[in-house]
Amino acid sequence: MSAAHDTEEMALGPVTLARLGDLRRVGALTQVDANARDCSLISTSHGASHGKDHIDLSVLVAADGRIADAKYRSLASGLDLVAFDIMAELAIGCAADDLAAIDGAACVRWLQEQGEKAEHIPEALAGQKFPVLTKVAVAMRGGNAADDAAAAQTADAPMSKASELPWEEIGLFEKVRRVEQVLDDQVRPMLATDGGGIELVDLRDSELVVQYNGACGSCSSSIGGTMMFIEDTLQNALGVEMRLVVQGMDEPEPFMDL
Repeated sequence: MSAAHDTEEMALGPVTLARLGDLRRVGALTQVDANARDCSLISTSHGASHGKDHIDLSVLVAADGRIADAKYRSLASGLDLVAFDIMAELAIGCAADDLAAIDGAACVRWLQEQGEKAEHIPEALAGQKFPVLTKVAVAMRGGNAADDAAAAQTADAPMSKASELPWEEIGLFEKVRRVEQVLDDQVRPMLATDGGGIELVDLRDSELVVQYNGACGSCSSSIGGTMMFIEDTLQNALGVEMRLVVQGMDEPEPFMDL
């Protein structure tokens, strides 16, 4: 454990430190878990790959449309890790529309309900957001047979017929899976050669909202050419035209109209 991490932990209150030492939602759910509990599996992630803000979140959605279980994996530490753990716990029992209420302020309330004094809760926590929950909510709202099949594939289940359907006949989850596959196979390796990366933020119709990470996000002169390369790559691989929007450059708020 680093000295910086020691300092961070010393600044936390007793309830927060106790939760940090007793993380309850760390792990991953699989299709085997979903089948055993007669649920649908949704697996998604957010944040720069291998970054401390990255989180992989998997949830089981019951037949009533509510989350029956939630687990996560992250390289985060200290307060961020506690926030992720509380977030996953609060998500259990929620329907898609309930997830928007889970944010840093909700984590603060949870800590206070457990007896943490306000002066022991860092102010930064109240403003924290969890975009990964937005992605889960979108998948829950758009869930259909094709989406469930695509979710099963993320757990190494047998290949479903969803992968064989044309673009206009598949659900959001399968579309995201296909886009991520192209990014993983053809785009991210190229960006990585210059120390950069890209994360999918939102997908609506033919518009793809992304976030640049690393070197390519700080070099404005390269963004135009990179966008053209990504758009051409996606069109060639998926057979559909897509408009790329870089987050922070006059893009619409993610997922607001879904």
